[in-house]
Amino acid sequence: MEEMNERLRFFVEECDHIQGIQFLVDDSGGFASVAAQFLESIVDDYTNTPVMLYCVRNPDSYGSSRNQCETIIRSLHDAVSLSKLSYYCNLMVPIGLPSLSYLSPLLSIKDEKHFHSSAICAAAMHSLSIPFRLQHVGPASDSAHSSGKLDIGELVHILSDQGRQNMITALDVAMPAPSLTDRTDLRNIQRSLHSLTPEISDEDEDPYAVESMVVHGVLDAGGKRASISQVKESICSALEGRATKPKFSHLSVSRCPLPIPLPFPSIFSSSVGQQGEILGTSHAGARPKGPLAVGSVPMAARLRSSSAIAPFIERRSASLQRLGVARGTLGSQVLHDWGFGREEVEDMAEHLAKMLRPFYPEMDLTSDSDD
Repeated sequence: MEEMNERLRFFVEECDHIQGIQFLVDDSGGFASVAAQFLESIVDDYTNTPVMLYCVRNPDSYGSSRNQCETIIRSLHDAVSLSKLSYYCNLMVPIGLPSLSYLSPLLSIKDEKHFHSSAICAAAMHSLSIPFRLQHVGPASDSAHSSGKLDIGELVHILSDQGRQNMITALDVAMPAPSLTDRTDLRNIQRSLHSLTPEISDEDEDPYAVESMVVHGVLDAGGKRASISQVKESICSALEGRATKPKFSHLSVSRCPLPIPLPFPSIFSSSVGQQGEILGTSHAGARPKGPLAVGSVPMAARLRSSSAIAPFIERRSASLQRLGVARGTLGSQVLHDWGFGREEVEDMAEHLAKMLRPFYPEMDLTSDSDD
C-alpha cells in the first residue's frame, strides 16, 4: 500500500494544479477491499481533492451462483463493496452489464471477449473526461472547437450536490452517436443513449434528476463535423421536448471525434462508415469492422443522477439488512469470517440506508418517529 501511495504522490507533485482523481476498480472481487484501503489513504492525504470512482465489471462476473452459499457471499460482497467504496469517494459510476451483446445494433460485441467490453468502457470514460481537458474560454464566448469545460470538482458538484444530492450516477453512451438531422428528428442522439450501469430502473421521468452530457465529433446531415452551435441547438431543443425535464442539465461539446487506435477490437457493424457515420442497415453475415475500416466515431455520453439508480442501491441495502444484520443468518457468519464485527456491519447498513433516503423521503419520517 505504501508503494502505491508513493507512486500517486509522485504524479500529484508533478501537477501544477490537481483538479481531482479518477479512480478505476473492478469491484467484483478482492480488489474492492484493496481499493477501499487505497481510497481511504487518498482521502486522508488529499483532503480537499474530489475523487471520482468508476466501478467496472466484466460480463463474466454476473455468472449464475452454484448454490445458496455462493449467492449469499456474492450479495454480501456487493453490499459491502458499495458501502465501503462510496464512503471514500465523491462520485461513483457503476459500469458493467451482464451482457453487452445487445447494447446497440451498430456494434458487434461478444461477451466472452474481455477486450470487447473493455473497449466500450474505455471509450465511454474517454468521452466523460473530455470536459476536464477542454481549454478555458471567456465567459461570454465559445471556442469554435469546444464548449462546456468542467473540472472534476465542478462535475461532482453538479451531480451530487443538487437535485436529490445522490452521489451514485448512471452512465449512458451512444457509440457511434447518430448525425444531426432535420428539425423533425432532433432527439435521436438522446434516443440512441444506452445505459452501461446495471440494475437500474427504465423509468427516466424524474423532475429532480441532474445530468451532464458530453457530445463530440457528431456529424451534420451532410456528413461533415457539426458546429458547436448546431449541436447545442439540437440537444437543447430535445430537452425542451421532453415530457419531464431534468432539474439541471450541463452540456459539453467538442468537434473532435473518438479516434479508433489500431489495437482496438473489430466491434463495429457493417453499417458504420469510415468516420463513424451510419450507412444503413447492416448486412447479415458481414464481418465486423475494426480500426482499419473505421478511423473515428462520434460519441455521446451522459452521467445522470436520478431515481433510476435507486434499485441498484436498494438491492444492496436490502441484502445487507436481510443477510448480515439479522441475527442467526448465514451471512452474519460470513461477515464475521471477513473480519467485520457487528457494530461495523450495522454502520455499513446505516450508510447504505442513508444513501437511499434522497429517493425515499418517508425513510426520514420513519426514523424520526422511531426516535
